Amino acid sequence: MPNLARILVRLIVAVWCGALWSIGALVAPTLFSMLDAADAAKVAALLFRVLAVGGLGGAVFLLILDRLAHGQALQGPGRRTVLLMAVGTGIGYFGLKTLADHGRALAAAGQAVPAWADPSLLHNVSGGIYFLVALAALRLVAAVR
Repeated sequence: MPNLARILVRLIVAVWCGALWSIGALVAPTLFSMLDAADAAKVAALLFRVLAVGGLGGAVFLLILDRLAHGQALQGPGRRTVLLMAVGTGIGYFGLKTLADHGRALAAAGQAVPAWADPSLLHNVSGGIYFLVALAALRLVAAVR
């Protein structure tokens, strides 16, 4: 089982890292250059939702595989990186998106939007967290070699 776990860990890490970089650096910018902003935003939102849910699912699966391999599939640095990426994904997508949606709802209702719910600010913060998670993914690829 440990050899199979290591193979599956490498595969999941490669897919997760590749998806982060390809969607963030290639797909999303291409969408906004080829479609009108509203349509591009809808498609990008769906892609980032799938990536966030898949990333958290992948993180759980990686930790389970590491446990089945008695801690040999990820080792310490890899395990910490997976946890860091999962926390970053949870905060960056699920936490900040909820606040930004609240700010958009307030703005649509004609109410004042507090600074902590400003959608453009939260979008920029979320993008920064996404970039940090993508950098951590590169570190994870190096850790599971």
